[in-house]
Amino acid sequence: MDRMPAPQPRRYSRRDFLKLSGAGAGSILGSGFLGGTAMAGGLRLLAPEALQLARVYPRNARDAQALASFDDTHAVFPDGSAEFLLWPGDRTKLDKLGLEYRITVANLRDDLSTGRRATGLEPQPGERTAYRVLNDYVLDLQTLATQHPDKARVFEYPLLSLEGRKVYGIEIAANVHAVDGRPTVCMDGVHHAREWPAAELPHMFGYDLLQSYGTDERVTAIMDNARVVLTSVMNPDGFDHSRGAPTDTDPGSYLAYWRKNERSYTDLFYSTANVDAHGTDPNRNYPFFWGGEGGNTDPQNQTYAGSAPYAEPESRNIANMMKSRQVTSYLTHHTYGKLVMRPWGNTSDPSPDNDFQRDLGAQITAINKYTNQIGLQLYPTSGTSRDWSYDALRTIVYTFEHGTAFHPAYLSTVPAQYALNRIPFLLVMEAGVNPENHGVIVGKVVDAAGAPVAATIRAKKSFDTLTAAEARIPETIDTTAPARPDGTFELHVNPSTRPRTIMAGGGPEAWDLTIEAPGGTHATQLVIDRGDRVDLETITI
Repeated sequence: MDRMPAPQPRRYSRRDFLKLSGAGAGSILGSGFLGGTAMAGGLRLLAPEALQLARVYPRNARDAQALASFDDTHAVFPDGSAEFLLWPGDRTKLDKLGLEYRITVANLRDDLSTGRRATGLEPQPGERTAYRVLNDYVLDLQTLATQHPDKARVFEYPLLSLEGRKVYGIEIAANVHAVDGRPTVCMDGVHHAREWPAAELPHMFGYDLLQSYGTDERVTAIMDNARVVLTSVMNPDGFDHSRGAPTDTDPGSYLAYWRKNERSYTDLFYSTANVDAHGTDPNRNYPFFWGGEGGNTDPQNQTYAGSAPYAEPESRNIANMMKSRQVTSYLTHHTYGKLVMRPWGNTSDPSPDNDFQRDLGAQITAINKYTNQIGLQLYPTSGTSRDWSYDALRTIVYTFEHGTAFHPAYLSTVPAQYALNRIPFLLVMEAGVNPENHGVIVGKVVDAAGAPVAATIRAKKSFDTLTAAEARIPETIDTTAPARPDGTFELHVNPSTRPRTIMAGGGPEAWDLTIEAPGGTHATQLVIDRGDRVDLETITI
């Protein structure tokens, strides 16, 4: 018989500590653990508390403020109580605060079984039997682009993640490789790593668009008249951390409930990059009202906003993509709470487009039965992609909070969620496609002899986005479209005056429009509102 080799001593990294203990880094350094000790590979570990869900009953504004440091699940009840995810030590903190609460789930264990599909539900586009892992999304995008080469184009965002991963998106349109002035409509998911359905739903929408083009009139009209950009996993490090977590550990799968990215803040145990990540919340890292209420300054907090606006590659990737296009509607997916939220998250002052977005939200929620509200009605937020995109681009924008859990069993929820929301998704996209909801600039470029000129039409605007402390973050939107062979052009643009300028009583803002041709440049400024069509007629260069 061959002799088994002698076991070799093992070096434990920070991530090993996390896996062995079943806890997140913030939990280890924050509240600590309760209970006895356990042995794992010769390493003495503290036995962790189970993750729990609690319904908490705040008595006043002070109680509500104290709860801001806890992990809110977005479930708010008519009596003013709210549901929270309790990490190790949180129950002790609730007791010290003297708050009334009721434990609703004593041991939050993931149920990643397939579940049972809703009776009679037809197969949905892109449906699977279980949640995808990160590489599944990449392979799917490549397959879709190969199968639909004239309608789908996979692209890489310029910035790698903190752990060196590529971030992928897919652009879907009729004649996708053409360069023209069509508007862009966007969806993204997984700003928050644990919200797995938020990746599945935009991904399934991509399958739907490509399968339905030519047979579904609404899909065909969207793809003919706009470009659809889908980013299913904008936070790949955090998602891989969460989705790849073991689910068979007792008492719970802490890693699966990781919310943030993998930003590292300490060098405990090893200096290898990110092995001791505490993370930044990417959806608190956009510059609009950054640092305000709802974005925490403690790296161990679930809503840590980062060291500065745009400090994280995830937020810069999404913002830079949107600033290079005319994004006329944008839907960002989250879980959970069954909410359709519009701006703002930091004030109850109505936005200039509040009536329009409220009414469109009412059409949406009449179908999916979610609650139609402004973001602040859930709780204060700052630095979110929703409010930033509205403030910077004046895009039509919503946050959808899907379902009643961060990542429930797949088959019993995700296909039904897609079926329920397909028409709401189309409504948001159609709102961005409809020229009555944005501006259109048309004209014709000719030379002195009246012949068509090969020209580029550029709409550009530079401005500052204000943080909560009124620091100015410089931004530029810069979009181009070519003239057609006959010299005519059509460029779809967002309204030129930003909402905060309107609310502050400021004067109108304009697009800097230049028409660039080999023989010269024509420059002008255009003030454009929703539904405006500006005909520059014939421009001689």
